[in-house]
Amino acid sequence: METAPTKKYFKIGEVSKMLGVPPSTLRFWEKNFPQIKPMKNKKGDRIYNLTDLDLLKNIQYLVKEKGMHLAKASKQIKRGADLSDPKLELVKQLRAFKEQLLDLKKQLE
Repeated sequence: METAPTKKYFKIGEVSKMLGVPPSTLRFWEKNFPQIKPMKNKKGDRIYNLTDLDLLKNIQYLVKEKGMHLAKASKQIKRGADLSDPKLELVKQLRAFKEQLLDLKKQLE
C-alpha cells in the first residue's frame, strides 16, 4: 500500500528524489508531455502538485519500467489509457515498502 504524500506541492528536487530521476529528466518530460504543467513561482522554480506527481509516476512507469519510447508513452498518456496494469500496482506497493524500510533504517541510525 503506497503512502500518500503529506504535502500538496513539491519542488523539482523533491520530485526528482521521489522518482529517482534527475531534474533534467523532469524538465525533458515536461517538454514532451503537454499534460505536465507545473506552477512556477516568481523566481521561475517549478512547483508540482499531486496530479503532476501521479502523471510523472505514470510516465516513469511507461518509460522506465515498460521500456516504452517517449512518443508511444505520450500517445498513451494523451489517450488516457488504462494504466492499471497489475505490474504498476506491484511497483507502487514495492516502492511504498522500500520507503517504509528506509524510514525504519533512519530511525535505527
